[in-house]
Amino acid sequence: MRVNFLRFLGISAVVFFSVSCKEESAQIGQSAPEIAAFDLQGNKASLSNWQGKTVLINFWSETCGACITELKTLQQWAEKYPNQVQLVAMNIDGEKADTQAIIIKRQLTLPVFKDQMKITAERYQLVGTPTSFVVDPNGKLIYKFEGLLSEKDLQQLFTPTKINQGKL
Repeated sequence: MRVNFLRFLGISAVVFFSVSCKEESAQIGQSAPEIAAFDLQGNKASLSNWQGKTVLINFWSETCGACITELKTLQQWAEKYPNQVQLVAMNIDGEKADTQAIIIKRQLTLPVFKDQMKITAERYQLVGTPTSFVVDPNGKLIYKFEGLLSEKDLQQLFTPTKINQGKL
């Protein structure tokens, strides 16, 4: 009986400390978790770089066909509406991925970052790719979209009225 109690107490302590030590996580309506990733030149990403702008963070993987298709759509959107929203492509493949080759092949000019240790993916509670999050100009997480974003989805998300009012 005493052994079972001690076992229960030990497991409870592990669970308690695991939960309480968890870093910030994504909650719609709350401040967006900070990004823990780097661009391909080794510069650290930070949401504060885009303070005052609406930001779409798109998590993608090179082995995800839908992700590659979505990157093309995001690139076209960025070229068509350069001042409407800041698009950020967050690769989650780690060091094994040849992200530079994809950037060159797809002619991407939007910012691409590598979440090598998957800390950002964990903070945003990523389940799969593609997944996108929208952060308002005040740094609040206001929208999560799981799956492939189409041009039509982007138009519905980022109408000038919604962006100016901070509503999606």
